[in-house]
Amino acid sequence: MLKYVPLILLIVFSNAQDHTFHIELINERDYPVFINEAGDYNIKAGKTQRVLKVNGITNNSKMERIDWKTENAFTWNDGTKSEDFPVVNSLSYTKKGVGTSMVGLLPEMKGSTVFIYGFYNGQIDSVKIHVQ
Repeated sequence: MLKYVPLILLIVFSNAQDHTFHIELINERDYPVFINEAGDYNIKAGKTQRVLKVNGITNNSKMERIDWKTENAFTWNDGTKSEDFPVVNSLSYTKKGVGTSMVGLLPEMKGSTVFIYGFYNGQIDSVKIHVQ
């Protein structure tokens, strides 16, 4: 019976590693973006909103929820009213181990730094974006 114990431990350890969560910023529209030595994203502000995606990779084939948050609040004004602008959609569900949310960076955010956090099953990852 003891000869099976290492095999069982290996399977449990392997499954735990398979579900490690991380997030990445996706620049499908080829905006001027570069990543500095610290791994932070630097994005040049545009005359209109910059739209990017953020992917949460769970490596879990089950459909799972990812919550998205920022620690920054930004105000948007269309000339008639001002309101808080959500930089990232607040949640997404995964398909084949990947959950995607949209990120919108307004021209008024120039000079700001945005932190986007993904929360998945007790795990947290983040990206840092400098809007230049």
